[in-house]
Amino acid sequence: MITSSHSTTTWALAAALGVAGATFIYSNSKRNKGPQKSQFYAVHQVGKVLKQDDVQDAASDDLETTYDFIIVGGGTAALVLANRLTEDPSITVLVLEAGGSSSSLKASNIPVLFKYLQRGHYDWNYKTTPQEHLNGRECHWTRAKLLGGCTTSNAMMFHFGTPEDYDEWDQIAKRIDSTSGAEDWGYQEMKKYFLKMERYVPHPDVPIDTTERGKNGPVQSGYHGYFSKFGAAFLKSCEAVGIPMVDDINTSKGTLGVTRTPTYIDSRGRRVTVESSYLTPDVLSRPNLKVAIGAHVKRIRFEEDSTRGTKRAIGVEFVPHVSGEAVDGSAPDTRSYFAWARKEVILSAGAVNTPQILLLSGIGPSEELNKHSIPVIQDLPGVGRNLRDHLVINTHYKTRPGVSNTRTLYPSSLTEYLAHWRAIGQYIMFRTGLLTSQTQCAMGFLRVDDPSLFGPSDHLSELEVDSTSLGKGPDLEVMGSALAWKDHGHGKFLGGPDAASISMVLLRPTSVGTITLRSNNAFDAPLIDPKYLSTEHDIEILRRGLKLAVKISRASPASSMIDHENGETDANLDHRLDKLDKKDLTELLKSRVETLYHPTSTARMAPLSEGGVVNDKLQVYGVEGLRIVDASIMPEIVSGHTAGPTIGIAEKAADIIKTSL
Repeated sequence: MITSSHSTTTWALAAALGVAGATFIYSNSKRNKGPQKSQFYAVHQVGKVLKQDDVQDAASDDLETTYDFIIVGGGTAALVLANRLTEDPSITVLVLEAGGSSSSLKASNIPVLFKYLQRGHYDWNYKTTPQEHLNGRECHWTRAKLLGGCTTSNAMMFHFGTPEDYDEWDQIAKRIDSTSGAEDWGYQEMKKYFLKMERYVPHPDVPIDTTERGKNGPVQSGYHGYFSKFGAAFLKSCEAVGIPMVDDINTSKGTLGVTRTPTYIDSRGRRVTVESSYLTPDVLSRPNLKVAIGAHVKRIRFEEDSTRGTKRAIGVEFVPHVSGEAVDGSAPDTRSYFAWARKEVILSAGAVNTPQILLLSGIGPSEELNKHSIPVIQDLPGVGRNLRDHLVINTHYKTRPGVSNTRTLYPSSLTEYLAHWRAIGQYIMFRTGLLTSQTQCAMGFLRVDDPSLFGPSDHLSELEVDSTSLGKGPDLEVMGSALAWKDHGHGKFLGGPDAASISMVLLRPTSVGTITLRSNNAFDAPLIDPKYLSTEHDIEILRRGLKLAVKISRASPASSMIDHENGETDANLDHRLDKLDKKDLTELLKSRVETLYHPTSTARMAPLSEGGVVNDKLQVYGVEGLRIVDASIMPEIVSGHTAGPTIGIAEKAADIIKTSL
């Protein structure tokens, strides 16, 4: 029998371990001050103070504030460009980033901690407008405010999409009138850049054919994330319901099938970001590169040549990101600064901020600009239109003891705290174990019209259209996790600690949204309206996903790990999905779908007549000296995860720019 004093001692020890564990997590989510900050520049070091809004007074002949290229944004695409362009020592580049560096943030370096970078200091903290078809819900849109962009805080899933995505891009690009020869955006062309960026490091447990994997690139990839026993069972259950097992989803063979998740996690168990890959100390030390942090861009400035009838981007106006931020201990700095671009301004601020900055600069639909009293530089209707995003529905199931990892990550008893600290110790000593988890350790892709997956008893509705790339790619992604969560891990999950998840992702939505301005103030967040579930097509794809999720949960061997008998009585779990009718499934989707944080196509590469903003060389229509390089230029959203394709776009763009010099 346990005595009262023994019980008190036990819980005191548990409490002490809890405090220690929380301290480890919290302290590692904060910035560790180090010497790296001195490698970056402040706004007053890279620009000249604007006096009374007079750009000419900023003196274009000032070599200290004039650069060949100014890159707006320091995210996924931006740092690739900064690296590749400054390989030529004669080219000078300025990067303007509103946030700071993630290199010393343990919450970015340790894979499992990534949620601690969301909804705080390192996030833009955007929300959508109330979504009509989601019962009026506003959805959080995490966009990292850090060098490296969303590669610092995403789920680290290394995937390029399907080959047909890029062949479709190429078809759209070929419809653009080009006076200097059409650029190739097809898969075989893009594959060169995927190989160029990647350094695949084999894992002994995952032997694959590496013929089509990059060997010498800056971005390390592999299978070095934590792989749970539920993940292994999930893959076999997917195979049991008709989804084939495949070795590699990043080759010319395509992505259809299920596999262990390839990751942006290195062989030492650390997150791989674009900053850690492309902005190394050697690159930062190049005399022709300046990276300014804490720089909030207000707008791009233009000069009009009345004799030629042209408008040219001449530079960028920016301010300290935190209003009133002090400079070198002096009085708070509220001044605007300006830097000149000899050759080009390159917008790489992402699918949200790129259209926002274009609009603030006078480029976009004239009615939108007039509404906010912004002088029209170029009426370009496609800016901020054609927004696409991936939606996910997470389904949750009660598991048998010892299957879920939730108790270890979020302990509440002495035994669980001991397991929690054992996991921390394993990571500190060996850089392996649960702290290398990126949550979704198994993933796969499929077509919902595959007759082997559904039968007459599923009572499917007809699809309005086949939205897949060239009618061949996948339209649904499936993922398995030994964790369960609500609201991206920020909400309280009511299904208990013994639970696992099966998630379904809408890959090719036909719902099309917009990015517009809230005001003409650069510090006001834009209005984000993705118009989620506004088409019956998108609802039906995810309804089929729900039906498939419960089939997988009831297939062996995952079924042996899932406690269906006891889970059916918990209204917070999804064991009874197969009992719901079409109307109930639709209501469930409206109340629970979430973003996968993959916005694209808000400044798409396409003909003007098709809502295009840039041509096949990524130059903005109607103005000179302005190019866009980020996920906003995607003609259509890729059938998978967006970080890899965005890096590939930037690698290709760097070559396009170098060729033009």
